[in-house]
Amino acid sequence: MKAYEIGDTSKGIGLRLVDRPALKPGFGQVVIKVRATGLNARDLSILKGGLMGKSVPSTRIPLMDVAGDVLLVGPGVSRVKVSDRVTMTHYWKWLDGAWDVSMREEDYSNTLDGFLAEQALVQADPLVKIPDSVTYEDASTIPSAGLTAWNAVIEAGHTKPGYTVLTIGTGGVSMFGLQWAKMMGARVIITSSSDAKLEKMKALGADVAINYRTTPNWSQAVLDATNGRGADVVLNNVGMGEMEQCLMACASGGKVMYIGANAVTPDRKDAPPTALTRFPNLIIKDLTIKGIIVGSRRMFEDLLAAMATNNIKPIIDRVYAFDQVHDAIAYMQSGDKIGKIVIRVG
Repeated sequence: MKAYEIGDTSKGIGLRLVDRPALKPGFGQVVIKVRATGLNARDLSILKGGLMGKSVPSTRIPLMDVAGDVLLVGPGVSRVKVSDRVTMTHYWKWLDGAWDVSMREEDYSNTLDGFLAEQALVQADPLVKIPDSVTYEDASTIPSAGLTAWNAVIEAGHTKPGYTVLTIGTGGVSMFGLQWAKMMGARVIITSSSDAKLEKMKALGADVAINYRTTPNWSQAVLDATNGRGADVVLNNVGMGEMEQCLMACASGGKVMYIGANAVTPDRKDAPPTALTRFPNLIIKDLTIKGIIVGSRRMFEDLLAAMATNNIKPIIDRVYAFDQVHDAIAYMQSGDKIGKIVIRVG
């Protein structure tokens, strides 16, 4: 099979195409024929050779999103069968219940080979069947960004009709956050440095759009747009540099979902960490800051059921062929995208 490896990262991204033997499943495993995968902010760090201070081997197959067909089934597998259309989250041990940090040790694309390949060897337990109404390309956008936003807006945020949800930026998590929030009957405020992107967001259902470049004190703009009340749920997708304004934009009892540890787009990369100089706002407004780390298999099943029932289609910016991976990465790094970038594998 053909696969991409991270390669030599001494001079930047050194992705290389290689030939590898066809895969065989062991006990409790299956081989997936990969149909589509895609790019996330975390993938860029791994493609550069490391994640959160730890290096990743040059032979690692990157990318953590996947949609495909079950090609081979190993002994002891009853959850899926050959030809099932499936997807999964990259932290395969999180099936239900609470997250435990030990689960990060088994992580597709980081500690295990990911999905930028024609085939993938995975555990059967985390696999989730793709509804008939959801395409491979659509399904490949969900495991990271879609599920993270679901956890933030639905599971942890408990969004309900009448809530205001604020999401920072126009990346994949923000797009799904917009969709899940509107599905729940919430009002959505979104920020960007691009007026053109903001107009597109309004066309996609955003109720209020704020340009944080021309409105540096954007938290006040959020308060103004909500008659002084603020947002009930805030998706901080860009890191600590925006945390203080996220807190200032909250309603009483509001929740800040801390999702993005680092900014991805070029215009945010130099944002300094917040000093939380107005930290008492956290107390006087009874606010919560919660880290969000993707979601469990059970959450994923709930997400896909809701997606099929409500006929929700992911917002895909561009689709690239398997041999256009370098172009896809360059486009991701440009910061021009709105929504998800998909790579069609087979």
